[in-house]
Amino acid sequence: MSSTSPRPAPDADSQAIAELYASCYSELVAYLRRLCSDHGQAEDLAQEAGMRLISQARRESIAKPRAFLFHVATNLARDQLRRRMVSDAYAGDGDYDDGGHAPGADHIATVQEDVARVSAALNTLTPRARDVLVLARIHGHSQKEIADRLNLQPKTVENHLTRALAQLGAALSGRRKQ
Repeated sequence: MSSTSPRPAPDADSQAIAELYASCYSELVAYLRRLCSDHGQAEDLAQEAGMRLISQARRESIAKPRAFLFHVATNLARDQLRRRMVSDAYAGDGDYDDGGHAPGADHIATVQEDVARVSAALNTLTPRARDVLVLARIHGHSQKEIADRLNLQPKTVENHLTRALAQLGAALSGRRKQ
């Protein structure tokens, strides 16, 4: 006799996984609600975790499907929290005191004008100076990293960055530097 048993038919596996998911659903949603503090989001995450469990079970046998389900759900909740934190960080929390309200039309118009001015000023730079500036100020690369990446001398990167910042500053302050 063989000590290994043949894998059940895929339909039987799918049925067993579906039954496990259904039996764990309420507990899973309650667990996720504690993690993300939003019932609707918890239900969405539970559904996504269930879909990933079923998808994985179709590809290979899962030794502990309940543990897998909760592990996937935890990772999904962490990813969702991380996305929310990044979104909140870029939402301009420090730019105005919103008092729980969305920014007004005048604030939005001002921000749009500022973005247009910066975009226009960036377009006045040479392509190489723009690349150096973006790599340094937006992506946070060091001058040495930029030099290696663009196959330039570090002093050349420094010169491009200095000129780009001066030209950008002049363009944004309203006076053009020739």
